[in-house]
Amino acid sequence: MQIGTFARTNEQVIQGIENSADFIELRIQLNRRMRFKEAKNAMNKEGIPCTLHLPCNDNWRPVDLSQDILPYVDLAQMIDAELAVFHPPLSALLYSDEEIDTFLQALPLVYDAAKESGVTLAVETLGFYYTEMMLIFDEFPDLKINLDIGHGQLLAVQNRAIGHIQNYCANIEMVNVHDNNACEAFEEVLSSKKMNEFNQDELREMAIDYDKHLPIGDGSIEFAPIFSALKENGYDQRFLMRCTDPLCFKEERKKFLDLWLAA
Repeated sequence: MQIGTFARTNEQVIQGIENSADFIELRIQLNRRMRFKEAKNAMNKEGIPCTLHLPCNDNWRPVDLSQDILPYVDLAQMIDAELAVFHPPLSALLYSDEEIDTFLQALPLVYDAAKESGVTLAVETLGFYYTEMMLIFDEFPDLKINLDIGHGQLLAVQNRAIGHIQNYCANIEMVNVHDNNACEAFEEVLSSKKMNEFNQDELREMAIDYDKHLPIGDGSIEFAPIFSALKENGYDQRFLMRCTDPLCFKEERKKFLDLWLAA
């Protein structure tokens, strides 16, 4: 098992090293500049591997795979990232059929480039249904999953993570751990308005608002059954602590281990 933290700046990379993270996810944000060679040298010195989170739109709008993601596959290779993660616009709750089709048509370009570069590519789960997962994993079997437990709670009455674990555990390469109160917030909204009365922009705005990235225990996610499902399906690899503040890593790691051992 590896328990990691994330960094958006070189200073946060140093904090992750000082906090003895097993790995550090370098998160690319276009409005911030990270010195990647410097970050990688610092991690290499301490024997700490990294994963890379490719750029994504702050409003969760679909990104252009060829322009916004493909160039960073080379960066992932350069820094020896063990995993390159990106947000796919695959959810019918949040994206139109046209947006999903455009993504599926462009994915082979990035998929093939990653394979040629020896980069392991993973999609971060974001309100996906089983049938939507089938669209990509039937055609791209080497694609991996970054299972986001917090995202499984968005626009749902129960967390979708267990279904993903039961059907696609062999593809999971990393699990994001953070908390929220999204199910309760969504149930409250549905008490006054039907699901089909919302358009996709409204649903996406709600999902963004509910995705609080709270510390473990500050929300209402039931982690025990999710961790039990991971154990039952033989997963014991990377866990990324995704509380909004990476400074909370040590505390989050302890809370995670307590829950994991009890599950």
